[in-house]
Amino acid sequence: MESEKQVVIAHLSDLHLTASDDQSRSRPRVFGSLKGMNEAFRKIMKSQPIRQADLVIVTGDVTDRGDIESWHLFWKEIKEAGLSDKVMIVPGNHDACCLGARLPFKKMTHRQEDIEKTGNGLRIGNHGTQFPWVRQFDKRVVIFGLNSNNLGNISVLSNAMGRLGHPQLLSFAEQLCAHREAAVKIVVLHHSPSILEKTGDKKVRGKLMSRLLFTGRRIARSQQRVLLLLCLSHGVQIIAHGHAHKAEDRTVYGVRIVGAPSTTQPVFKTGTRNVYQFFTYTIHGHHGRVDTKLQRIQV
Repeated sequence: MESEKQVVIAHLSDLHLTASDDQSRSRPRVFGSLKGMNEAFRKIMKSQPIRQADLVIVTGDVTDRGDIESWHLFWKEIKEAGLSDKVMIVPGNHDACCLGARLPFKKMTHRQEDIEKTGNGLRIGNHGTQFPWVRQFDKRVVIFGLNSNNLGNISVLSNAMGRLGHPQLLSFAEQLCAHREAAVKIVVLHHSPSILEKTGDKKVRGKLMSRLLFTGRRIARSQQRVLLLLCLSHGVQIIAHGHAHKAEDRTVYGVRIVGAPSTTQPVFKTGTRNVYQFFTYTIHGHHGRVDTKLQRIQV
């Protein structure tokens, strides 16, 4: 039966693509900035797990600097991999927000600039620019996409903060109600709806910087609670996010939260090949049992 077919969703995140292949990612590493994201992305998009997926979701930071050239590269590789009809995106802070400083009294202007910046990149691939978006496979499976960016941020300190906004949360609640009969509901956004107070970075754990990193990366607590309550009350199976660059799978207040690692950042190397990772969600049967797997591929 049509309603019993298997559905496979690949969950990628934090690609940080750049306008040229020799550019480094803006986030530094201990032994230098990471390069090679573009080439890694090309290879990953042509890998068997991605090509066989029914849907490919990217939970933000498609680009490293939000520039139109990087968006063109993204959509070009998507088209060449034959995935144009399978890709759905929610933007990340690197796609939307300013990475520098802005005048604080022009927040509405900054907000409009952020919206246009993201919209211009999405429209290259004929992707919708309204949030939340909804993608339904059959009666069982519905995906909801939220924009969690802190639009109109005024400095690099607030760039990574999350914000959903009450109008979007209200629209999300209406969409959940409209699709209440679906057996499987998956919500995707860039920012985590619940992050730990303490960072896992040994260099900053227990210091003031740890608290600043936590505050600068989270969604406002009141909006987190509303999101989690909506998901819990409407039977959402998974909230999928990126942003933290870590593979996480945990349950918070009865809601399963899955965080994808940075897909274009290698986990380790085997010989001459790098190993990359991303999540897949496989929906089985009439009642929609969901299996989650952290995929690792060598390219």
